[in-house]
Amino acid sequence: MTIYTAADRQAFEALLGALQEGDCVQLGAFSAVAASSAELFEAAAALEERGAALISLREGVDTRGPGGESFFALCRSLRELDRSRPPRRREGVERAKEEGRYKGRKPIAVDEGLFDSVVSLWQSGQITARDAMARLDLKPNTFYRRIKEREEMEMKDYKKVEHELRAEIKEAAKQSRRDLDELKKQVRAEAKEVKKAADEKLELHDVEREMRHDRIRAEAEHHDAVRQMKKDVAAEARELKKLMEEG
Repeated sequence: MTIYTAADRQAFEALLGALQEGDCVQLGAFSAVAASSAELFEAAAALEERGAALISLREGVDTRGPGGESFFALCRSLRELDRSRPPRRREGVERAKEEGRYKGRKPIAVDEGLFDSVVSLWQSGQITARDAMARLDLKPNTFYRRIKEREEMEMKDYKKVEHELRAEIKEAAKQSRRDLDELKKQVRAEAKEVKKAADEKLELHDVEREMRHDRIRAEAEHHDAVRQMKKDVAAEARELKKLMEEG
């Protein structure tokens, strides 16, 4: 928990944008940030919306402990103000709530373009929160509620975009796996064809080699037969010559 000190209304408004749940704002007195009861209730509501605590040294208020009774007294006062409405209107509101027809106050219409530009000036430190509220004609609790709603909407849009992006990445990964599987099939088919062609070529080489061997063997046998024939002819010629000489 961080305890911030606000010396005046401007410092208090500047702190509101940085407050986190569980933080605390310390005041010297309620009058430092509020010139009227209405402003004090608005300041307390802005802190409550952020889940922040309030300490006021002069009034002895400390919402972190037993001293928070003063804060709850203010809340009770706000409820009393609500009860001070004319009875007929109050009864009509209660009846409408029971019947499910009561929708609360109509939201304050705000030019979204103007709101965005003013909030950008405030967030960049060019104007104060009070100046921003004055330009938009909004009270602090409405102003900060709109800021919170805008942040929640942006976060919702971000999560939606993130979800869509994750879905696209997941689908792209699936498609990549499918493409890779198809490529593997094509590579295996091509490899099978290459192996088949290589086997056929090897088989052809074997046939050609065997044919060469057969031709070499045939030529050798032919040469042997010719030599043997020459030998036989020569032997017969010698025998014939010998017979002629003896006769």
